[in-house]
Formats: sequence, structure tokens, C-alpha cells
Amino acid sequence: MQGLVIKCLLKLSKIIEKQANSLQFNRILLVIHEYLLMINHDEKSQNDEMGIRMTKTVINEMVKIKGEQIWDSYGLVEKHAKADNHISRWISVIL
Repeated sequence: MQGLVIKCLLKLSKIIEKQANSLQFNRILLVIHEYLLMINHDEKSQNDEMGIRMTKTVINEMVKIKGEQIWDSYGLVEKHAKADNHISRWISVIL
């Protein structure tokens, strides 16, 4: 499953700028959040490390496209039952 997620993130990172108008950034951030929740951050595998790097790449591209408006898309992550420990920090660093 993780290998599939990594492949999808890689493809998304390559097309995100061209397809920005048709993408639901809020849903992408939510899926990334849920993916990050599945990872044991204390004992990360190589796949986990690669997945985290790809999520950072996708978030970086999203912030380049949306700028400060990325926070509007972040709303679904904020409403999630489990707190975000990564995405908001990464967005803040990029901005």
C-alpha cells in the first residue's frame, strides 16, 4: 500500500501545476494527513522516509501555487479527529 501511495504522490508532484485548477487541494491535504498518521515516526522504514519526502514535495508545490490561500485548503486537516503534527509546520516553513 505504501509503495502505491508513493507512486501516486510522485505522479501528482509532476502534474500538480498543470492540473491545479481541477484539483481539490483540501482533499489532497487530508489524504496526506491520514497517510502521515499511519507512519510510525519513531521507527520509519525506507518507504516511510520516501513517502514523507514526497508529501513534502507535493505540499511545497501546492504552497507555490496557492500561496497564503493554502490555509483555506488546510481546514479539513484542522477538523480531523487526530491533530496534525507536520503539515502546518511544513507550510509555515515554505511561506
